[in-house]
Amino acid sequence: MDKNKATQPARRKKRRARRKPWLIVFLMTGLFLTLSIAGCSAMYIAGNQMIDEKKLDLMETSTVYAADGKTVIAKLTPSENREKVSFDKIPKHVVDAFVATEDSRFYEHNGIDPIGIARAIFKDIVTGSKAEGASTITQQLARNVFLSKDKTFMRKTKEMMIAMNLERKHSKDEILEMYLNVIYAGKGVFGVQTASKYYFGKDVSQLTLDEGALLAALPKAPNSYSPIDHPEAALKRRNLVLGLMQKNGYITEQQMKEAQQKPLGVIKTEKKKTDVAYQAYLDYLVEEAENDLGISGEELYQGGYKIITYMDKDAQKAMFDEYQKEENFPRDASDGKKVQSAMVIMETKTGGITAMVGGRDYAPKGTNRAKLRFQPGSTLKPLIDYTPALEKGWTPNSTVRDDRVTYKKYGGWTPRNFPGEGYAGGITMERALVDSRNAAAVWTLNEVGLDNGVSYLKKFGIKPEPTEENNLSLALGGMEKGTSPIQMAQAYATFANNGNRPTGHVIKEIRSKDDAIIMKENVETTPVVKPKSAYYMTEMLQSVVNSGTGRAAAFGYPLAGKTGTQQYDGVSGANRFAWFVGYTPDYVGAVYMGFDTTDKNHYLKTTGGGYPAKLFSRVMEKAMKDKERKDFERPEGLAQDPAPQVTAPTASDLAAVVKEENGNKFVKITWSGGGNNIKYRLYQFLGSPSEKQLIADTSSTSFTAPFDPNQLYTYVVVPYNADTGEEGGMSNMANTAIPDTPVPKDTQDQKQPTDSNSQQQNPTDSNQQNSNQQQPPTAPNPDGTQPDQQNQGTTGTGDANQQQGTTQANPEQQPDKGRKNKTDGQGNGRNQQAPTGVNP
Repeated sequence: MDKNKATQPARRKKRRARRKPWLIVFLMTGLFLTLSIAGCSAMYIAGNQMIDEKKLDLMETSTVYAADGKTVIAKLTPSENREKVSFDKIPKHVVDAFVATEDSRFYEHNGIDPIGIARAIFKDIVTGSKAEGASTITQQLARNVFLSKDKTFMRKTKEMMIAMNLERKHSKDEILEMYLNVIYAGKGVFGVQTASKYYFGKDVSQLTLDEGALLAALPKAPNSYSPIDHPEAALKRRNLVLGLMQKNGYITEQQMKEAQQKPLGVIKTEKKKTDVAYQAYLDYLVEEAENDLGISGEELYQGGYKIITYMDKDAQKAMFDEYQKEENFPRDASDGKKVQSAMVIMETKTGGITAMVGGRDYAPKGTNRAKLRFQPGSTLKPLIDYTPALEKGWTPNSTVRDDRVTYKKYGGWTPRNFPGEGYAGGITMERALVDSRNAAAVWTLNEVGLDNGVSYLKKFGIKPEPTEENNLSLALGGMEKGTSPIQMAQAYATFANNGNRPTGHVIKEIRSKDDAIIMKENVETTPVVKPKSAYYMTEMLQSVVNSGTGRAAAFGYPLAGKTGTQQYDGVSGANRFAWFVGYTPDYVGAVYMGFDTTDKNHYLKTTGGGYPAKLFSRVMEKAMKDKERKDFERPEGLAQDPAPQVTAPTASDLAAVVKEENGNKFVKITWSGGGNNIKYRLYQFLGSPSEKQLIADTSSTSFTAPFDPNQLYTYVVVPYNADTGEEGGMSNMANTAIPDTPVPKDTQDQKQPTDSNSQQQNPTDSNQQNSNQQQPPTAPNPDGTQPDQQNQGTTGTGDANQQQGTTQANPEQQPDKGRKNKTDGQGNGRNQQAPTGVNP
């Protein structure tokens, strides 16, 4: 009995010990539930406090500043005023499209979808990416309306807290109404009603099934799925939405298939005309933020950001003002279509874009031609032809060959120089570039290797189509799609930046409304060429501006640049596009001109050295007014390249006498000459010397020309050094002499009639200028062309819109000075194997 009493306490102790773990579990569970309830209550309270429904109607506008961070450029506002619509006015199939696409379990959760989160995590693990989203429609509403845009750790938690409170306070229909009235549909458009009118020109109540599906396709990536900019991607995404609607039971398979067969049906909304000088720049800013920085358009428009750009307000205004002047552009077509154009100026060191115009009469969210691609013509020569040669150790004074050559390896293609220009044989690389000689450019690329040239072109940021990489016509800019003004500005900035290519961009920094840094640029450049090569190219391109095809671009600052023209084969003497790209030590600018569609009624008669170069000059003169005037700096340790040996060529005693043999009459032209390796350019003209035509480029001192009694020409010879391209003094002028007709003694060397732009001087006067001296440019004509430039390849006066071309009207001035303004790499290669319509 005593034994049993002794064992009872021990048993009770064991039972109590066995009960303790369960007690601990019970207590912990109770504590967890208590904390959970308290936590949820706290979340509800905190989430409720963060809901300010006034934000549904108020957006915090972001402010754009100039490069100084102080000057306000503009407020970023939507392109269309947001128009709210009540839920009962939105068709069911439009609502279903959004629910099926964005949150298929919308009617089953309370703001947060655990099943959706689990599914997203599983898919992310399986795919090894973060492609699957898990935010409900309610969370998206919370994030887009009630939260700031700064990316913090607590932001997701706040989003969930707000979502749960929204579900507690509002019905599902009310949440959908709020959501559908604030969605971002791209192009500065917010809400389904505004989007419906913008893309389809109708009230949301009138949307068809396929149209509603297209709107539901946009919120995921409004820029990437834009039916205006990316119709193929938009169509694919719309059809995916229709598939999701069918999968979730909102429509039948037959309805899905019928809707998927329909075209997008998007209308071209009439854009609002604007006189705002900054519109193209601002539109580009939004695209840059979306595409390159990962900041959505809706965040920019309503995030209250402070956006600091590279814009120079004065430069932007100067560019915009010049684009409003009709005299800066060739005549419009007879049907009223305008010659279009775009221009960009950027810093050579950073790539920061200081000014941009996307086209004449640019409209908000319109076509920005500064980023579209066009065939570049001869502006490509420095990049693909001569840069690789400089990198191989050639210099501006290295000899290249300007001969008529057939390249059997490339389809038997024979590149040709400009009509009437002839071939110079061996000339310096600088002379070949200054004169924009096509045969020399092709010969150089062939020598350095086409593959090598293409690799450098890609380093400059310009990528030809794969099918073009084995096409030697790339030497002359023969590209199917071409390159954009922004890309060309980047490429040429390389030469001013010691061989390093910057990347063009407009955004310098983005700050939140409380001044926290959201994004700060990291300026990076891509090494392309050695500083020595970059400087040599700058020297040559300075000569292009000083004495070559780009003379009209000069504006009083040290300038290097290149003209470019792309010929249109459909009409004789017509061109597709005309370019000028030029740079100072600190700034680079690129100008493009051309019709949006080139055909027999819409083409250019100007070349790159005409209207584009002149427009460049006028804009840059104003834009650089208060900028420091700098000279290009020679790289340290780079010795002066020895000048080539020049033999001063001469030609005299020119005579042109009609002869007859076997009953056939012809004109025998003879002259005297002298010097080593000298060749001669023989010209003929009627009336004014400004209308002369090249009829022979020869090393002989005689030539036989056809005789026409109704066309008694006057002749003149210009000698030049075949190695350097340097020209000597012009010969006397000789009229066609017919032996049977008495010829007055004083007509052999008489002065020829001159046009209004020429200066009448005696070519044999002892005070005449030496033809090797640089002649000052002649005053421009009212249309922006030079008076010493005549209609290419023809006689008589040229069209007012055509850059004129062969010689100075003054017979004392060397013909090459006029020829330089017309060579520009076009009008050749009509038989070349190049893409259709491409003729460098």
